[in-house]
This record gives sequence, C-alpha cells and structure tokens, in this order.
Amino acid sequence: MWLFERPIAHRGLHNDSYTENSMSAFKNAIEHGYNIETDVHLLKSGEVVVFHDNTLKRVCGINVKISDLTLDDIKGNDYLLPCGEHIPLFSEMLELVDGKVGILLELKFAGFGTHKLEEEVYKLIKGKESWIAVQAFSPFMIQWFQKNAPEFKRGLLSMAALGIDVPLHFRKMKPDFISYEISGVKCVKKFVRKRNVHLLVWTIRSDEKYQKALDNNVDNIIFEKIDLDALGFSMDKLGVK
Repeated sequence: MWLFERPIAHRGLHNDSYTENSMSAFKNAIEHGYNIETDVHLLKSGEVVVFHDNTLKRVCGINVKISDLTLDDIKGNDYLLPCGEHIPLFSEMLELVDGKVGILLELKFAGFGTHKLEEEVYKLIKGKESWIAVQAFSPFMIQWFQKNAPEFKRGLLSMAALGIDVPLHFRKMKPDFISYEISGVKCVKKFVRKRNVHLLVWTIRSDEKYQKALDNNVDNIIFEKIDLDALGFSMDKLGVK
C-alpha cells in the first residue's frame, strides 16, 4: 500500500525557498517522488484550506486565526505565505497531486459537537481512497471516518503515552495505523504490534531520529529538512509493509 512504500514529506518538501504547506512544497515533493503529509482547517466561509497552525502568527507573522479568514481573504495579498504564494485551498492541492503521490491528511480538531470539517473533506476526497489516508489527534474524528467513510485508511495521531481512553476508543476507531512522535516510539511499539496495526513516526529531522526510527522497525517515516539519499535511506530498512 502506498502509505508504506515511500517516505512522507512533512507539510510537503519544504525548505528556505518553499514554505511549508505551499503549492511549491507540494510540487517539490512530487518531483522527488515522496508522499505528502499535510493539514486542513475550515475557513470562515466554509472552504477547506491547507494550513497547519490555528493562527498565521508563526508562519506569516500575522496574529489572526485561520478560521476567521474567508476565501476572499486568502485570495488577496494580505495573508501571503513567506514564499509569496497564497495559502492553498485543499481542492487546489488535490488537483495538483492527482494521485501522482499519496496524501496523508491531518484533520485539525475544531471542537466537540461538530463534524463539519470531516463532512467537507469527505466531499472533496470521495473516490480517492487509493491515494489518500486520513489521520487526527481526535479519536472522534477517526470514528466519524470509520462510520461514514470506511474505505479510507485511518490513523490516530499521538505524542504522549497512550492513556486509557485510546484502548477504550480503539474498537470504534478501528485505525489502520498509529502515527506517533518519534521520541516516544518505544512507549507505543508494543501496543501497536499487539493490535496488528502499522506504525508511522514523526517528525524525522535529524540523523539521530532517523536511526531511532530504523532501530524500532517502524513502517514509515514522516520527515523534513534531511537528505534521505545522503543517509542511504531505503524502505527495505523499515518494518513490515
């Protein structure tokens, strides 16, 4: 399956020239043959937009919530990414990628009592289950996909010890993989293997973290700003596909 066949570029293959989660970062990943991890929110006007943080402060230097912006806002020139591009709509990213590589899509939690983001995302990705997988920190979002769109591979994101709530939700989520922060991979490896699900790790940014991923036989890595070729990377060095 594509999710375990090629490494995954974190927020696209970005660098000093290509801002994270920009169309140029996605193009760069496609050109290098990497799958892409990315993030989505809802705009105030209802469109699904590609952006990681809840606000634009870190990336764009503007302290405004992404959920307070409209389509007109992001298509104007007041909220440009550092590389000079507009913040992309998810529909624009889908048109660009179009199955050339896979997309690992993180849905950002928007609060309890609403599944609007899941619903809008599903409208856009329906029929594309052969090259898109979804993940989230919220077990309730994963449960929504299990119930309403079970054809998509689903993953639970985590960066802490898997508490009692995860086993309780596990049957309802029926995740295909756990996506775990690399520093704590030893904490989750036994849990994952016992339940026969795959293990992804994030974010591989150094030689040390890369070696830790190999030592723990993970199934794939989510990486950024390291040269995998220089490290002699091969998918054969990772876990069971």
